[in-house]
Amino acid sequence: MYTLAIDTTAKTASVCIVKQEGGEFMPLTHRTENCGFTHSETLLPMIDTCIKGAGITADDLDIIAVSAGPGSFTGVRIGVACAKGISFGLNAKGKAHRCIEVSSLFALAENVKHYSGYIICPVMDARRSQFYNALFKVGRNGELKRLCEDRLPEASAIYSELSEKYAGKKILLVGDGALLCKKLFDKITAESGTDAPFTYTVCDPVHMYQDAYSVAKAALYSKEAKEVSGASLSPIYLRASQAERERLEKEAAAK
Repeated sequence: MYTLAIDTTAKTASVCIVKQEGGEFMPLTHRTENCGFTHSETLLPMIDTCIKGAGITADDLDIIAVSAGPGSFTGVRIGVACAKGISFGLNAKGKAHRCIEVSSLFALAENVKHYSGYIICPVMDARRSQFYNALFKVGRNGELKRLCEDRLPEASAIYSELSEKYAGKKILLVGDGALLCKKLFDKITAESGTDAPFTYTVCDPVHMYQDAYSVAKAALYSKEAKEVSGASLSPIYLRASQAERERLEKEAAAK
């Protein structure tokens, strides 16, 4: 069984082909770019390279796994639209397959669940002083356990919750907002005049950003991954787009 996994929810674009056979889970090809290039230009060539490198064709795909958000509006749309297009093509040829949506924050937590004893805190920079965020811990069986839903708080709100609920715990920041969030945590701590009630650190750079291999693992093994039809694949947004916000502001001003 072959899985194509895609993540374009931030500046990083990542694609992976995974083979699952006889209980084994093997990444055959894996490509990630974090150069800031436009996903609409890079994603399809990356997918083509990974499929050819795995020695298969698109017709051999059994599962299409995509990180459906939250994240960059344009990035999320590109990834989901690409997954839908591949699914439609397989449908047209009568190829049976499955489509699976994964939370980008869950996939980021999957990157670092090998860190021992941490509360995992994925933070993606959502601009406007906000972060796409959730909290996770690793259970005894190595499975990720969600501690809250995906959300859109400011750093101060995350800091307050960690102080109240996770005092004395070790917090691991992961995601493209990790360095910025740590900087803001440092500022809040300095202004408070006391040490933070919890300890916090940023994960290593190799595991900090979106990774399609983690999307594949989450899609195949996580209970929270959502299987849908290709036609039902849809982006996960936690706030209105800038265009939508501007439209609503104009409508409100016109009243």
